[in-house]
Amino acid sequence: MPDSSRIKLNDILRDERKTRSKLVPLENGFYETVAAQIRELDDEKRRIEDTYSTKYAILEDDLKTARKAIDNIVERRTAKIINLASFHSSSKPKEQREIDSMTPGEREFYNKLLKLMTGYRGELMDRIFSKKDISKEYIVVRLLKDIPTFVGADGRNYTLAKEDVAVLSAVNAKALINRNAAIQISVKR
Repeated sequence: MPDSSRIKLNDILRDERKTRSKLVPLENGFYETVAAQIRELDDEKRRIEDTYSTKYAILEDDLKTARKAIDNIVERRTAKIINLASFHSSSKPKEQREIDSMTPGEREFYNKLLKLMTGYRGELMDRIFSKKDISKEYIVVRLLKDIPTFVGADGRNYTLAKEDVAVLSAVNAKALINRNAAIQISVKR
């Protein structure tokens, strides 16, 4: 693989280090491209018969450097995503720019983590403060389209996608139903 088409992992790592809390924007297929790049270097190294040659040593060093750099990139980005999810789970508004800087896999990890942290935080706060719900009435709905994260009447963050089924306070459920973003599901007991 020519050097010009290779992802410059050390440059990305340097940028990740510079921006302590912000994610460096990556292309959607970043991790797949890096995996292919590492496989290609490994294949090229295997084709060299003289394991004492300079070219072999250079490829071995390139592989070691690439593996170490991608390991550091993953570690830094994971920590940043965890911090973002923690920050956003406490009802503070999202910075869309940060979410746009994530790869699809990172975005999925972030959304799962945010949902988990938000649920845990809500349950814990309810137990601590014996918080009474704003409305005793809840409605089960199925989403007809993706909904951006919002803070519900119960103080929790909700990130809902098309076809999700959710139990929402009546205020939030009715608002989504009126906007044709959800339909009510009847639950028989």
